[in-house]
Amino acid sequence: MAFSLKGKLGIPDSRYATELGKSTIEARFAPDLEEEYDVFFLAERRSQVRSFNGMLCALSIWALLAAFGGSTAAHDLAQLLRLSVIVASCAAVTWAAFSRLYQEVYLGTARWASLLIAMAGSFEIAHRIAAGQTEALAWLTAYSIGLFFMAGMRFGAALQANLALLASFVVALIVDDRSAVQLMHAAGVLLVILLIVGLVYFQQAARYRKAFLERGMIADLANRDPLTGLRNRRALDEHLVRAWQQALRDRKSLALMFIDVDGFKKFNDRYGHKAGDVALQRIAGVVHGVARRALDLAARYGGEELAVVLYDVPRETAAQMAEAMRIGVMNLGIEHQDGTPLNLVTISIGVGIVRPTLARSPDGAVQLSDEALYAAKRNGRNRVELFESEYEALSTGTFRAR
Repeated sequence: MAFSLKGKLGIPDSRYATELGKSTIEARFAPDLEEEYDVFFLAERRSQVRSFNGMLCALSIWALLAAFGGSTAAHDLAQLLRLSVIVASCAAVTWAAFSRLYQEVYLGTARWASLLIAMAGSFEIAHRIAAGQTEALAWLTAYSIGLFFMAGMRFGAALQANLALLASFVVALIVDDRSAVQLMHAAGVLLVILLIVGLVYFQQAARYRKAFLERGMIADLANRDPLTGLRNRRALDEHLVRAWQQALRDRKSLALMFIDVDGFKKFNDRYGHKAGDVALQRIAGVVHGVARRALDLAARYGGEELAVVLYDVPRETAAQMAEAMRIGVMNLGIEHQDGTPLNLVTISIGVGIVRPTLARSPDGAVQLSDEALYAAKRNGRNRVELFESEYEALSTGTFRAR
């Protein structure tokens, strides 16, 4: 599946295509993709999470108030302590569900709070069963199911809480001197339910992960140039603004490269547009290899013109990378009899190095790179021109007509 997607749609660096192409959806993605999945997962489950935790918090408060209204025997003091732990834990996870920091704090809060609720709740239910309230087991069963399907927890965290619940329940029954038959019956029922529900939820979690990858693929394709597989003009514009703001905060520099295929119109006229498309795809493969970091980007700017954004690279490094691209395209050995002295397809590259300031905008970086590319074309093509100090002399937003 991954091969066909990447081959037909031209998305060589798509994280979503890579994961979808695996025979099974992984339980965990790479760290950056896993973080993105958390945002998707929590956003999808937020209303459900709020309802479940709000209801659970209200029930726990009601149980605590009912216990306070009873006797104050020694064993009831232990019950009050258990219920207090449950109420405090429910309040914490309910706060996380309704908080503005929901995306940041919910999963961690729910994981640890659910362990406390599971353990304290198991002892409380065991105590009630010992007192003859056998129907109390239904509450523990309902919470076990809720941990998987309603609490908005990841599968591993939900399973951990359920195992803690089962273990605590068995210990509590032993402490209450339940007979072996009673212990095996109660714990067995809970274990069977846990296994069935856990298996169903595991399958559901896999479907959630697949839906996330498919949605990501659709969004990824919308930002791709269908011919070259590089990002499209819109994605470049948006990324340049984000990179500019990041560089402004970090006081870093940006390198923007414009790459133009020399004599491309003559190439199309002689060899045909299909050959031109294949040539662009091969050149895009060379350009794509330059942008490997998270804040780097390779894109098709328009026609035969490509662009690369590099975050925080020294002048010398940017020049070396541009030169490596130029040589890499020549080494492709694409014949071009009507456009270049070497009778090969070549590229001209304009590199603009800028350090963002509040007085400038990304338009200035585009203009500087455009000027550098113009200089490369004017000075004979198949060369790299790098501008940096020239940036201060530019009037942002004014572009030279070629």
